[in-house]
Amino acid sequence: GDEVTLRTLVRNGTDEARDVTVTIEVEGVLLLDEGIHTVRVEAGDSVVFGWPARALEDGTATVRFSATATGGYGDAVELSLPVYLDVTPETTATGGVVEDAVAVEAVYLPDYVITGSGSLELSLQASLVGALDQELPFFEPYRWESNVRVASRIVATVAVQRASANGLTEAQERQLRADIGTLITYQNGDGGWGWCRNCYGTDYWVTGWVLIALAEARDAGYTVPDYRNSYFAYLIPDYLNRQTDVERPANPNEHAFLLYALTRALNEGDTPITSIAWEAQLDMLALLEEHRTQLTSWGRAYLALGLLASGHEADHESVRILLNDLSAATIASANGNHWEDDRRPGSMHNSSVRATALVLRALTEADPSHPLIEETARWLVVARSADRWKTSVERAQGMASLGAFAELTGETRGVYDYQVLLNTRRVLDGHFDVPARDYTDGVALTLDSLPLGEVSRVQFEREAGTEGRLYYGLNLRYVTPATDIEALNRGFAVSHRYSLLDDPETPISSASLGDVIRVTVTVVAPAERLYAKVEDFLPAGLEPIDPRLNIVPAWLREQLQRDQAEARRGGTASYYAPWYTWYYSPWDQVDLRDDRVTLLAGRLPRGVHEYVYYARATTPGDFFVAPAHAEETYFPEVFGRSDSSRFGVDEGE
Repeated sequence: GDEVTLRTLVRNGTDEARDVTVTIEVEGVLLLDEGIHTVRVEAGDSVVFGWPARALEDGTATVRFSATATGGYGDAVELSLPVYLDVTPETTATGGVVEDAVAVEAVYLPDYVITGSGSLELSLQASLVGALDQELPFFEPYRWESNVRVASRIVATVAVQRASANGLTEAQERQLRADIGTLITYQNGDGGWGWCRNCYGTDYWVTGWVLIALAEARDAGYTVPDYRNSYFAYLIPDYLNRQTDVERPANPNEHAFLLYALTRALNEGDTPITSIAWEAQLDMLALLEEHRTQLTSWGRAYLALGLLASGHEADHESVRILLNDLSAATIASANGNHWEDDRRPGSMHNSSVRATALVLRALTEADPSHPLIEETARWLVVARSADRWKTSVERAQGMASLGAFAELTGETRGVYDYQVLLNTRRVLDGHFDVPARDYTDGVALTLDSLPLGEVSRVQFEREAGTEGRLYYGLNLRYVTPATDIEALNRGFAVSHRYSLLDDPETPISSASLGDVIRVTVTVVAPAERLYAKVEDFLPAGLEPIDPRLNIVPAWLREQLQRDQAEARRGGTASYYAPWYTWYYSPWDQVDLRDDRVTLLAGRLPRGVHEYVYYARATTPGDFFVAPAHAEETYFPEVFGRSDSSRFGVDEGE
């Protein structure tokens, strides 16, 4: 669809004027003028020769220019130019689990799909959780570590025991018992714990986390010595029932967290403590009734866990309300669900990792057959590989939830044979042994394997009568015609705008040869995205300007830096730290290529993100502008694109 002027520059390097004749031969494009051009070129001068052409099919265009001049001089050059289809990529995905019965997925490839590009990707896993013991080195003990870190190590170690088919090593058990003793030793006189071992002031967030850790160890069968005192049973209720005012209102989510911690920690059979447990139950029910709309996802999860821990059944009305609210707040895709909350100062639960981990724990304990569980575990595992488990509390909470999930499914004990059939053809088979850490496989099939306009059957089987599960995922990647296509938002909103340097707010659809174009790529992420990839395809008449190259003028490099800083200043970073805005960028890597700019972010926060770069108009013609495309690499069905358009480059004066 592109119409271009194929040009060559001829320089007369002799010492006298000569008549130069230039011819052109092409393959893969259609010449609109096949004439032979003859021009007199003065000594030392250069002349541009051009022929209009049109690209009609994809592949490689070969262009040969030949020049001859009076006096027997001659030269030639041959170029190979890629010709891309005017298409845009799309991805449809699904996933599931195989236990005893065979699982079947139907795949339909529409007639308009171009089979030369794309693939059907099949992935298999015998365990979503994997080897959690690989996370324990992050909790290596060191001198003067905080009570929070010690409690986190307890939670993480218990999670490894729950998830591992072989249990803990002697060294791990020894460290776990030592950590229990450490926390008991450093309990404050009022029954609480401070952040550090020598912090005499009690921190209620830390106290709640320590009580949860000790309860996890006790439930896993480890002896937890009697606390120095049981004042925590009175400390927490006194704090929750304190007088508050408008300037410092009570936080219902903090209440849910502390009530859950209190419920887990209370010893049964002690009358005073049992009465406090009863009051805690009433407080949790009242919290839901009075502050339901103020609860965050992690607050709802803690409240549901607290009600379950206090003896309420999963079908209790309050538990069902909380699970329904959590389901309604799901940020979902075909192969990954997560939860996000607004950040609150002074909280240990500000990350999407902790919120998602807590929801997963609540779902597994309340309803082991809940349809959101597998996809939530998938997202949490991807967040783990994306290095999103930053703090010790995040890592421990993620491990605890995945450990509970693994214990529920029994997937860490899986040893079995498997196979995958596409229609009647076997495309994948093998043997999984999860205890031996052999539990992943996959294959990518070309779309030629699928008939157009027909339904294909993909069948997943695993050896019957064995423990464990077989998780599968399918990503159907294909391209569709993109001429006059409209923007699409399936988890990303992305757009690009061209403007001139002296008028950055006015969009343009054409420029003159040699003009510098300001390109603004805008990406809107309605939720946090992991492993985000954005590709902005330039029209063939433009080439990006790489400011790292010495050929770029200093003034242009400085102008680009100012434009990029101005774009960053529009985000929240400048509000919190104005001096930081010059350096902050969510993009971990930016690749400037001759036909596109690629932006990569391991974690793209929720919000509006702009990236500014420059391009130069290098070739006259009328060109197709492919849609900018954004996706989550490991959840490619979460994607978005801009609309397509055209861009013209004229010869100018």
